[in-house]
Amino acid sequence: MPELPPLPGREEYWNIGYPLLGTLVYITIGIAAVALVYGFYQRYKILSLGKSTPDLGGWDARIARGLKLASVDLLAHRRFVKKELYPGIMHFCLMWGAVILLIATSLDAVESNWHKFLAPSLNGFEFPTSQFRVQTSFIWDMGGLMMVVGLVMAVYRRSAMRPERLNTLIEDRWILSLISLLVISGFMVEGLRIAATSPETPWAEPIGNLFAIVYSGIGMSINGMEITHFALYWVHVGIWSGILVYGAVRFSKLSHMFLAPANALLRSDRPLGALRPMGDMETLLDEGSALGARDLSDFTWKQLLDFDSCTNCGRCQDQCPAWASGKPLSPRKIIQDLRSYAAVRGPVIFEAQKNGEPVPEPEPLAVDWVSREAAWSCTTCRACMEACPVFIEHIDSIVDMRRYMTMEENDVPETAMTALQNIEQRGHPWRGTPFSRTDWTENLEVPVIAEMEDPKDIEVLFWVGCTGALEVRSQAIPKSLVSVFKAAGVKYAILGSEETCTGDPARRMGNEFLFQMVAQQNIETLNSYDIKKIVTICPHCFNTIKNEYPQLEGDYEVVHYTEFVNELIETGRLKPIKTLNVTMAYHDSCYLGRHNRVFDEPRQIAESIPGLKVVEMDRRRERGFCCGAGGGRMWMEEPGTKVNHIRTEHFIDTEADVVGVSCPFCLQMFTEGIGAKGEGDTKQAKDLLELLAESVGTEPESGTS
Repeated sequence: MPELPPLPGREEYWNIGYPLLGTLVYITIGIAAVALVYGFYQRYKILSLGKSTPDLGGWDARIARGLKLASVDLLAHRRFVKKELYPGIMHFCLMWGAVILLIATSLDAVESNWHKFLAPSLNGFEFPTSQFRVQTSFIWDMGGLMMVVGLVMAVYRRSAMRPERLNTLIEDRWILSLISLLVISGFMVEGLRIAATSPETPWAEPIGNLFAIVYSGIGMSINGMEITHFALYWVHVGIWSGILVYGAVRFSKLSHMFLAPANALLRSDRPLGALRPMGDMETLLDEGSALGARDLSDFTWKQLLDFDSCTNCGRCQDQCPAWASGKPLSPRKIIQDLRSYAAVRGPVIFEAQKNGEPVPEPEPLAVDWVSREAAWSCTTCRACMEACPVFIEHIDSIVDMRRYMTMEENDVPETAMTALQNIEQRGHPWRGTPFSRTDWTENLEVPVIAEMEDPKDIEVLFWVGCTGALEVRSQAIPKSLVSVFKAAGVKYAILGSEETCTGDPARRMGNEFLFQMVAQQNIETLNSYDIKKIVTICPHCFNTIKNEYPQLEGDYEVVHYTEFVNELIETGRLKPIKTLNVTMAYHDSCYLGRHNRVFDEPRQIAESIPGLKVVEMDRRRERGFCCGAGGGRMWMEEPGTKVNHIRTEHFIDTEADVVGVSCPFCLQMFTEGIGAKGEGDTKQAKDLLELLAESVGTEPESGTS
């Protein structure tokens, strides 16, 4: 490069002009930051349309929960890396590289402008410039290198790997281009500074030094380096400012840098398996409030924050059993559609409020924006929420739309409506069952609490559940538990005819009114006997009584049989003795596993049975695949590929003899799936209790009463 005329006052450029340049730069960034704040303010206005969120908990618990989630899942990227290694490492490099460079840039701004503008007001305190730069420059360069690695991985993923779930390739490429230009221009600016000033420790900035070597190698003059440095500095800052403005105007996925931590901090403090309560139904009816989500203002502000926090990454979609079976449900699309609805509906509401006019009637939310079929396809298995890296709570929003369709529009699938009518009229969802609540107890001498002289003289109340009592195949489960109780000497009793449906299907199908009615009935019955501890065989009953009855002041100690029986084995009250030469693949029920974190106890029970070999399916524990029965889907027709058939294939792939379950719903779904796959002669579905009772040596007689 030809030698340029010398710049006058070269020393002034590096000693005064360079800090001044930095000052002007940060004024520019400040302007961009104002644009960003304005963009967030516009979204805040939409959030303000939402209802209050009653389940955040106190600030102490909220901050502790947020810090824990942030440290494990955001900073350490547990959810990213645990679910998918490649994109996890990619995002880890991008995030931490950006954080390191942001800190470096901020500290550089202070360092560059310290003596000229800040130090005089602080009694001559000296910022340790040269020493500080040597100690930290290497870290800053490594942050930039992490960004480069992450960018290369991201470009390769979107250009070569091209996962089906990525549907924003054009926007992604635009964002990646901006970030790439930002990083490259930053290294170029750093290299020009090193080449022009010849610092004593160029090794402290290895990446920048490589650029400096290139500049020197092509014969670039010092004068030319200074001019280029000046221009590139502004280009670099212009790109950064442009990114901020783009994020503000488009409110793109770049906003997740701010919203993801906020969503983690503001996550509900409810138990994982509990739906958000609606409050007293009679009060809502008296107030004329919409029952469920009809309009934007029927969601809570936290749900509206969920919509904005979604990065459209598609991890939830990949884990969704409904999507895997060809249903029209994509959890990602539902959240994105609701976000679009908020962006369109919000200004309409603001305009009406500004003019003092009535708010126009909304378009049908579950028709024009979210398809009715998608809302009814959800099994509420929580796989989407488990996969979401920004802690979106999809199920609440889906059930809120179901609530409106069910209670306001009476728009319910026909078979689901039949189940709801059965719960209301007969106390259970099963149509056509010939059994009563106690038929399964014939010849078993099962104590009924109402017939006992002293109801308090029991260790636990055995909650049988509708399916265990009334469905022919599932009756083997309570019979087996009675045998186990007998072998362990457990004092127990059942409610018998006083037991009714817990309301789980009604609540998840959107009929909150029916749920509260049957729940209150059960709570009154339990309180009349002063019940303290309950053992269930059904994870759905377990979850509802444990996590949702407290919302209606029904507080009890509730354990699933896997927890209770495992404790009996560990304390020596129960000992499996008979060897079972069986290979079993264990299936995690969604409402026992993901919703309530009971993963180890069922496996420990299985391992205690002599001869029983336990193998695992690929989708297990937190990543387990739903059987398809949750969310009321047990009583709905399922066109096309069935979720339980996919899960049955997972079991068959293990080549195990038996699929072990801990849920009556799962037992039915696997039994049907095995038959549909033509494997009934060689494969079986059994509840763990059936296997345990056989090993203990007290298995009940097969068949029905």
